[in-house]
Amino acid sequence: MCMGGYFKTSSNTCTKCDKSCATCTTAVSTCDICADGYYKSSDKCIACDKGDASITGVRNCVDCAPPASKTGPVLCYLMKGDVIDPGKKSSLSGGAIAGIIIAVILVVGGLAGFLCWWFICRGKA
Repeated sequence: MCMGGYFKTSSNTCTKCDKSCATCTTAVSTCDICADGYYKSSDKCIACDKGDASITGVRNCVDCAPPASKTGPVLCYLMKGDVIDPGKKSSLSGGAIAGIIIAVILVVGGLAGFLCWWFICRGKA
C-alpha cells in the first residue's frame, strides 16, 4: 500500500501522482481526488483558472468546483488575493450587544411595572 499522493505500479513500486492529484490509483495523471486549486473533469484534474472542453476556467481562481451542468465557468470559491482570517469571527459589535441589553432591561422593567400596577392598584379598587 502506498501513502497518499502515490499509487502502486504493476511492478509493486510506489509512484508519485501528478501535482494536480491529491490521490490517484491507476496512473500518474488519472486522479481520484484533485489537489487544492484543481477541479475534476473526467479522470483529470484541471487548474481552476484553466478551461477544459466545455468548462471555462476563472482567472485568478484558486479554489473551485466544476459547474453542475458540466458546461460553463467553474464555481470559484476563492480568488487570488482574497484574505481568509481564521481569527476573525462573525459576531455582534459592542454597540449591538449594549442595545440588546438595554432593550431587555426596558422590557423586563415595563413588565414588572405593569404587574405591580395590576396587582396593587387594581387590588384597592
